[in-house]
Amino acid sequence: MLGIDLVKVDRIEKLYLKYGDAFLKKIFSDEEIEYLKGKNFRVESIAGMYATKEAVSKALNTGIGKTTFKDIEIFYKDNSPYAKVGDELFKVSISHDGGFAVSTAISNSVSSRTLFKGVLKKREKQTHKGSYGKVGIVAGSKGMCGSAYLSSNAALKTGSGLVYNVVPQNILDIMSIKLIEPIVKSFSNSVSMVEFLNGLDAVAIGPGIGLNETSANVFSKVLALDKVLVVDADGLTLLAENLHLLENRKPFTTVLTPHLGEFSRLTKKEISELEINKKELAIEFSRKYNCLTLLKGNNTIVTNGKEVYVNSTGNPGMATAGSGDVLTGIIVSLLGRKLNPYKAACVGSYVHGLAGDYARDEVGEEGMVAGDILNNIPKAVTQII
Repeated sequence: MLGIDLVKVDRIEKLYLKYGDAFLKKIFSDEEIEYLKGKNFRVESIAGMYATKEAVSKALNTGIGKTTFKDIEIFYKDNSPYAKVGDELFKVSISHDGGFAVSTAISNSVSSRTLFKGVLKKREKQTHKGSYGKVGIVAGSKGMCGSAYLSSNAALKTGSGLVYNVVPQNILDIMSIKLIEPIVKSFSNSVSMVEFLNGLDAVAIGPGIGLNETSANVFSKVLALDKVLVVDADGLTLLAENLHLLENRKPFTTVLTPHLGEFSRLTKKEISELEINKKELAIEFSRKYNCLTLLKGNNTIVTNGKEVYVNSTGNPGMATAGSGDVLTGIIVSLLGRKLNPYKAACVGSYVHGLAGDYARDEVGEEGMVAGDILNNIPKAVTQII
């Protein structure tokens, strides 16, 4: 993919003189402005970087609009300029001739943006809620209502038509007030719960459910469902002591989303050992238990025991309470949209990280909270349509 753009230097000069810092902040990141500061804010340098962002947007076939100036990051490596959008790299050249800044941009990598483009189809006019998946999220307990809130809303923001949050009776009233679009359900017995969940397209369990006898009983019932399933958080801790529950599940219909600590409990291996051989051990675990493993962290690993995807979106600001609950909601939503479990886990990891990158651009890494990631899911989802 190739993009070319040229811009009159005096046009950029007029904008800079008129709007000053406001113009720079609209177009460039803090790091890019710092670079321009090192160039004494030479108008030729500003025009060159401006033209580069336009060239990259043309290479993406979006133009500036669907892709914004701030989505495009320009940086220098070994004195050569590059641009980055998500995890896609562009080799760029910048020159000046006859009062114009000229830039070309050519894709330097196969990105997840390209790989996953079109995974979700644009919504057709003659559709309804049921067309986009009915999912159930078994999450939350007293003191852990936030987990249920984040997961349920993440599923809706990823595009699910109907999201049911199944909670214990003692937080039903709280969640009924807290949740607006998700539907809150509670059941007096596990038989009724199982019957209800059997009518849905996909199910997730784990965020904030606790580790008591009641939650363990609910967990075992949900694992016995003949449904595509996401297991996270407390669900992974319960599973670590009951790995036999995976034996009766249909192969590769279960997505596990552990961080290293949870994966340590699942594999009975020390974190130090896992850090050395993360990819190999994730593959081995998936093969042994016929499941999908999404090992969270920097460069999240997703595997079905054969294929491996390493995600490159995301940033350190996402190391915050509730971030994993958001990921759970994203993945179960994609499962409800009929993506196969491996693709749902890969795409979910990408969307989650990209939403985190958009959140970072808005609020920075230090103050980012899970709600910031949640609010940026719709923007990230547009990249896979």
